[in-house]
Amino acid sequence: MASFNYTQKIDTLTTAAIDEATKDLANLVSEGGEKLLKKMQSAGRIFVVNDAEKVKHPVLYGSGTSQYFDPDTLAPSSGTGLGTAAEEILAFAQFQMLAATRNINYPQAMPAGNFIPYISSAVKMHMMDILNKEEQIFLNGHDASTTEEANYPLPGDKNFTTGLPMSAAGLLSGKDPGSAYAFAGIDTDSTDFAKWIPTLVTAAGTTAPTEAQVFGALDEAILEGSFSETERPDWILTTKIMYKYILDLMRDKSRINDAVLANLGTTDEIPYAGTFLNWSRYLAKDVVWDISGHTPGGSAGTAEHPVMGLNTNSLRLNVVAGGGVSDDKLGFVQKIGSTQKHAALTNLFDRVQYKRCWSIDNGRRSFFQIESWTVA
Repeated sequence: MASFNYTQKIDTLTTAAIDEATKDLANLVSEGGEKLLKKMQSAGRIFVVNDAEKVKHPVLYGSGTSQYFDPDTLAPSSGTGLGTAAEEILAFAQFQMLAATRNINYPQAMPAGNFIPYISSAVKMHMMDILNKEEQIFLNGHDASTTEEANYPLPGDKNFTTGLPMSAAGLLSGKDPGSAYAFAGIDTDSTDFAKWIPTLVTAAGTTAPTEAQVFGALDEAILEGSFSETERPDWILTTKIMYKYILDLMRDKSRINDAVLANLGTTDEIPYAGTFLNWSRYLAKDVVWDISGHTPGGSAGTAEHPVMGLNTNSLRLNVVAGGGVSDDKLGFVQKIGSTQKHAALTNLFDRVQYKRCWSIDNGRRSFFQIESWTVA
């Protein structure tokens, strides 16, 4: 009879638990995600993709030449003509696929019995924590500091941060002076890519904006960022402080109807002009949201509250299928090697890895940032 091997048993159970937990992203997000990932999941914007160096999305630019004429006389209209050289109208926005790794730790000795519930729960908590950190990295630019960062998505971009995917501040920053700056490999300083620049609205009323100033800026940002049914902002996200400030203005001016008021105890998402207004605990007042006064990677600017408009028809989270022990359980997290013993700790650990990136595939101009509000 083969002897009991504790490490081997943990190894087998961990592999099975990872396969089971990561095959269903929707369930993991529903149980452990914060607001952004749940919104993305409900919109069908979390994609399991094949492994690759980067994700690429086509971008329309330039202006091909057309000849306009009268079909009866074939007389051409004035001022038009076919170009003598072919004009390229296609470019690609490129988003680097980046890897991450972590250890799942276990005690070196657990009481005899059924290890399955403990290991299954531990693995599931790690998978949920991974997703929570992905949301925080997108909204903060990191998962450990209170300072917001504008991370760009491609090596070679002016403010690419090694190992970290695109952040919201990087996505919303349209101030890229000179050809040295690029976002997703595209020079947004070029007039050819004017459509690639996100919408920026500078609002009045810095420290105590009035109802007219707040809703006027929101209306302008939504209108300016709307181009079609799919290329438009549909979700407005801000800090809790700014959310409560706007909510008070809505109550004072009776801009919230009775149906919404009746549900304020169970939801914090407020309908506004065809969008929904919400807040995130991961967003904070910071200089990075001063788009006009702050250059990504710099320190200048005034600390402001982000009031960002996101297009959930465009934003997407791409995760690579990590593989598993069976073909029908391809999750996004992959176990590396067998269970190991810590050299200096009384623990066992399994190392896991995953690969992902955030990208936008339906226009960057439909995202907006309202700047200048420094409400305390």
